Parts: sequence; structure tokens; C-alpha cells
Amino acid sequence: MTNAAELLTHNGKKPSAEDNRSSLFVGSVEKCFFVLHAFHQSKKPLSLTEVALKTGLGKSAAQRFCYTLVEMGYLEREEGSRRMFPSAKLLEFSYTFLRSDPTNTLAAPYLLRAREICGQAVNLALPMEQDVIYVSRLPSFHSPIVNPIIGGRAPMFCTASGRAYLSTLPDKDRAKILKESDIRNLTPHTVTDPAEILRRINEVSDKGYTIAVQECIIGEISVGAPIYGPGRQGVGAINICVTMPNWTVERVEEELAPIICQTAHDITIALAN
Repeated sequence: MTNAAELLTHNGKKPSAEDNRSSLFVGSVEKCFFVLHAFHQSKKPLSLTEVALKTGLGKSAAQRFCYTLVEMGYLEREEGSRRMFPSAKLLEFSYTFLRSDPTNTLAAPYLLRAREICGQAVNLALPMEQDVIYVSRLPSFHSPIVNPIIGGRAPMFCTASGRAYLSTLPDKDRAKILKESDIRNLTPHTVTDPAEILRRINEVSDKGYTIAVQECIIGEISVGAPIYGPGRQGVGAINICVTMPNWTVERVEEELAPIICQTAHDITIALAN
């Protein structure tokens, strides 16, 4: 756990120095989100002491923020204890985003069509810092997972969606994201060599897609393609995921790459109109 001297946000980045902030910045709002982020990676309710340790806030401050969030309905207390957990009310923000985001709204019918054609899991990912965040996840017809979790994040450097999105960026912006990324092995198959990562990003320009094999999840092959907004600015990526040994890289390239490329093209056209 972190302490006050090592105050971190949920993605491992230190907050900006206060002396570089505008006078319009409200520090108490930031601290409120520190409290909410404390629950981000936790699979169990947290005590007040744990919230204070995870956020670096003093226990008195953590208590006030937690009390306020409980009173507002964004945190709930576990029955029989003082431990807290996020409430369903937080999903209202997800609903507001999903309903209003033009990329997600316009992409929806094309993602559905791609899933109908291939029967496999189809996802829409948008950039968030050094990660992609999945804002639409349609499960495979053959998967035991009925409701994939929207809002999951994965590193750009080792995912098909992430590399596809990185291929749309100017060299300077791409280099910045990769420099700030925590490039490490997530599985024994994760590509961590900088030159190879760049090669796989650059291949999108030639092929229109890129493939990641077991780099985030053992047994998974993912093929991704970028989507563009007005002015050919990259806005995100889509991918299709399948599992081994039913699928091989060769079969993915033959059967799924054309589908993902056509779907990405159709979404790009829709966003341009």
C-alpha cells in the first residue's frame, strides 16, 4: 500500500505538482476521486484505515470523504461492519457516457454485424492514458462468459487494440505513450522489446490490422484495427478475440482480419459523416 509520501492514482501516476495547477483547480474534488479510485483494484470492501493508506489521505480527511460519498449513495457500508464498497449508483456515469459518446453510439450496429458474421467476441476500445479502455464488449456466441465487463483496461503496448490505435498517432505522441508505459511481461508471451513493439505498430499501415497472441491472456489471440474520426484523427480501435487451440494465427488472418478491417472502415465512414 502507498503512504502519503508516495501518493498515487489508480494507474500508478503521481498527481501533478500543485504549484503548476491553475487557481481554478479544486483539490478537494481530486481527493474525492482518490477515494473512489482506492476501490478500483479492490475485490473486497475496504475499511476506513485501508482507504486512508491507499490514498495517502489522513484518516480524518478520508473519513469525511467516505461519509459524504456514503450519504450521497456512491459508497455503501457492508452489513455488520464499517467496511465500504462502491454502489450501483456509480453506473449512472457509465450510462451517461455510453449514451452520449458518438464513437460508441455510431459503432454499435457495425460491431453487432461483425459479431453476427464471425460469432466471436468483438470489442470497441478507446484510449485512456497508456491504456485502452473497453467501452463495448460483445461476447462470443461460443463463450461461457455472458456479460464481459465494460470499463476494463489493458496496456496499449501489448494489445491488438492498443497497437492499432498507436498506429494512428504522430511519432512524437506514440513515443511519449510508450515511454510512459509500464512495459513488462503480463504473460510469458508478452512482447517487451521496444523495436519489436514498434514494428508491430507500424505493420498496421501495411496490413490494416495487427495481431496479439497470448500477450495479455494465455490462450487468447486478438486481431485489431484502428478507427478514425473526422480529419483522419485516430479515436480508438476495435478487435476480435478468439481462443486457442481452436484458432491459429493463420486462421485469424484468413477469416477474421478481413472482417475487422471492413468493420473499422465502416465505423470510420460513419464517424466522418
